[in-house]
Amino acid sequence: MNHRFQELAGADAANPLPLIYERKKALQAFEQLYHIRPEGKSFDEYNRLCDEAPLGCNAAPLLGYSAVRTAVMGFDCCREATETELGQMRQLVKESMEAGAFGISTGRDPSYLPGPFASDAEMQSMLKTVAQYGGIFASHTANYDAKGMPDRIGGYAEMFRQADETGIKVHVSHVHVMNMAEDEEGAAEAARKTLRFFRQAEEKGVDLSCDVIPSPSCCNFTLTSFGYYLKPFILLAGSSRRLVTLWQTKAFREEIHRLLEEGRFPAFDIREEDNLLADLCVLKHKNPLYVGKPLTHCARLMGVAPFDAALDLFVSDPEMVADFVAPVFAKAVDILCEYEKAMPCSDGFGFSKETNLTGCDEFPAYPNSMNIGLIPRYLTRYGLGKGQFEKAVRQASGYPAERFGIRDRGLLKTGYYADLVVIDTKALHSFDEEENPLQDPQGIDYVLINGSFVLTPDGLTGAGRILRKTY
Repeated sequence: MNHRFQELAGADAANPLPLIYERKKALQAFEQLYHIRPEGKSFDEYNRLCDEAPLGCNAAPLLGYSAVRTAVMGFDCCREATETELGQMRQLVKESMEAGAFGISTGRDPSYLPGPFASDAEMQSMLKTVAQYGGIFASHTANYDAKGMPDRIGGYAEMFRQADETGIKVHVSHVHVMNMAEDEEGAAEAARKTLRFFRQAEEKGVDLSCDVIPSPSCCNFTLTSFGYYLKPFILLAGSSRRLVTLWQTKAFREEIHRLLEEGRFPAFDIREEDNLLADLCVLKHKNPLYVGKPLTHCARLMGVAPFDAALDLFVSDPEMVADFVAPVFAKAVDILCEYEKAMPCSDGFGFSKETNLTGCDEFPAYPNSMNIGLIPRYLTRYGLGKGQFEKAVRQASGYPAERFGIRDRGLLKTGYYADLVVIDTKALHSFDEEENPLQDPQGIDYVLINGSFVLTPDGLTGAGRILRKTY
């Protein structure tokens, strides 16, 4: 998120990933920075505002459950809901489904506030309402257990438990094996373990599907500096250059450690073994010994704690990049993508590739490479590369439309909407694994949405729309 927006909206500067803002300040920040005022107070009103925008693609929206919780509970949303609040939330879910939501989505990791505070009973109550309308349940499942230890399988089990006896379809968002292994073979076995667990769930009656980011080399953002994650300490020091200088002094190190031990920077809480740093992998550093290695692995090589390793690496190379990726996990990604219930996803944003999402030139963040290279990457690796082009096309188009209940789309069929892509299969190429991953992909000549051209050799236009699920 744009750091200037966070500042104007009153976010805590010590939190690199704030999610909850004061409505009045946030609206003013939107108006000041982006000249828009998203004043819709319901799912339907928000979609009507989007109808007025020149969208470059179609969007089939899910109802975000954290928005439901905060709409009812406000800032006091990080607790168990009362019976009265549960009733109000059920009413919002019902109204949103009747307004055309394709389902409901949740985020269960600790940073995805207030999602993790919804109990199984609360979620089951909401999911029964969604199921009555034929909607789907999608979730970014928890990566950690109650003690803060990595537990991807436990997160899947929680989701399946919440869906139990509700009759709802389940869709697991961007399945991966981060924190389940540190090397290629370990990651491959973690992928097999994940699919074994999914198949066991299916045998027990879970109506399951999932999506997978088809590249191990991309994440939420395309970063050019590790400074993006070190924002709290850069602000404390005054600048990246000043942080490099101060970190080499004993007094500053001791002061930072004191603040960490007091829990002043929760994402970097050194009292917890698995904080933000446990998820990061070094992607670029002048010392090749550390490139492609998790920060925790680098810390062991250096003989210091992970936080000290992160700052020491940054000081030795301020141009370093680290992110939530693991390039050596390609084999694991292949295994997950070939699962018959998997579809490709970008885990991306609705921004152009040139958009600096932080608004800060010192440590910018751009949309991830899958924003623009998703389909070329998927079709070349899992279709053309394996002689299964038709199957790959279906997994990326017809299958998602069928699974999410997007009617009259996803197939070349009389009476269906003309959402078409003209591809030169010999030229098809994505740059996601190259030095500049945000180059426009090659081999896509024309794209039509709703029967109108949105991409031609002359450029882009807007012909997308917000879709509504009909009942």
